[in-house]
Amino acid sequence: MWRNAIVALVLVSCAFLAACGGSSMNTTPTVNGVPMSLSIRDTPPSGVAVLFFEALITGGSLQPSDMSKAAVSVVTTPVEVEFGHLQTDTAFLSLSNIPADTYKSLTLTFGSAVLTIVNHSGAAIGSCANNAVCQITPNFNPSTATLSSPFPITVDANSTFGIKLDFNVNASLQSDLSVNPMVSVVNVTHRRREDDQGDMEKAEDVDGQVTAVGTNMFTLMNERSGQSFTVNVDSNTAFQDFDRAGCTASPQNFSCVMMGEIVEVDLSESGTGTMLAKRVKLEEQANQGVLKATITTVDSSTQVHAVVFNQEPALSGVSEGGAVVITILPNATFEASNQEMGEDGGFTQTGLSFASAADLLVGQDVQIHPQTVTSAGGVTTITSDRIRLRPSQITGQVGTINSDGTFMLTGLSPLFTGATPAITSIKVEMVSKMSFEDVSGLSGLAVGNTVSVKGLLFNTSGSPTLLAKGIRKQ
Repeated sequence: MWRNAIVALVLVSCAFLAACGGSSMNTTPTVNGVPMSLSIRDTPPSGVAVLFFEALITGGSLQPSDMSKAAVSVVTTPVEVEFGHLQTDTAFLSLSNIPADTYKSLTLTFGSAVLTIVNHSGAAIGSCANNAVCQITPNFNPSTATLSSPFPITVDANSTFGIKLDFNVNASLQSDLSVNPMVSVVNVTHRRREDDQGDMEKAEDVDGQVTAVGTNMFTLMNERSGQSFTVNVDSNTAFQDFDRAGCTASPQNFSCVMMGEIVEVDLSESGTGTMLAKRVKLEEQANQGVLKATITTVDSSTQVHAVVFNQEPALSGVSEGGAVVITILPNATFEASNQEMGEDGGFTQTGLSFASAADLLVGQDVQIHPQTVTSAGGVTTITSDRIRLRPSQITGQVGTINSDGTFMLTGLSPLFTGATPAITSIKVEMVSKMSFEDVSGLSGLAVGNTVSVKGLLFNTSGSPTLLAKGIRKQ
């Protein structure tokens, strides 16, 4: 199985998590405009594990029911979205204002794409040999997707409006690895502006480099897009791991945030274009780099193969979606953040370890501190002195539901079933403060349900264990 990626269109200003041509988040509102948000997620091909899928959305427009009126543009600058890590997360496409009107359809236009797969189908797929990791540049055919359901939608003045989309990767990826974009609307939020309460949309794990610090706000530059956007903080914003940069504030607070640091942020958007940080976590100190990758094979105690899905800032010789060899240096450290390992209201389960190379496992998402990059014979090798376990996003079917509140995840991606030795099931443990989407809770799950689960993946005896912080029912 692969996954559904969610992208949110918040039509109030520009978007983040994607290319906005280096623009800022702030734009001049349309006169009498209605704030709207647009978001998107994704669903998955058999025999093939998709490790990285980055697509360029070049435009988006709403067509009024009155066909004499021109379409209203809602994605005005190209937006790059990496769908591979949106199984349980949401990405914003744009924030802007739209005229109050009745709309009959939404059209998205797609440009280029980069796809990295693990082929465990038993035969070559095009030029990708069996049991190989391959990077492909598929074509979109067609290059547009027009959504006519649940339209028509009437957008009132003095309201806020949001659309959440689902990009079904399983249905979109064709046998020749071209992409026929299958997109649907999974949620529409429309409310009176004076009644606005809570978040219109949320996005987790948005990372970048701090380029400016102001009063209760900072500016974040996303490397993939080159876009800057403003992030506000308040008294409820949580700050984590800044002690690693020497911050002595207790509890950690906004004073810990410094220019040049690489941070990861959980954001919420109110429906009026304001971005508020729920959590700000230090990833690396100023003048340092961060690289995130999914492990595809564990070769030895000193070497793993992986596919890079994010880097901040750009590392010369390394491309996102590219396969790399990671050489683990002697005395390298292994860690997970305090919040994820049980402090600050996080996970509290015992018996789960990430302390040495023996704890590495296929399918784990890791963050590494790169030291050197070399290339020989078409193979890129990165040395690292620090490896940090990150939450993985894994899609499968609910197998056995156990009386202790755990369940077995089966029907796994070929990344797992094609590994040596094969991994056919993962034990899912849930924490008390975890989130459920499209399902009420564990009691709402049944054997055979397809779910995407986000959490830390541990190499435990028997089956691996995934400590879940979020579950989405597909």
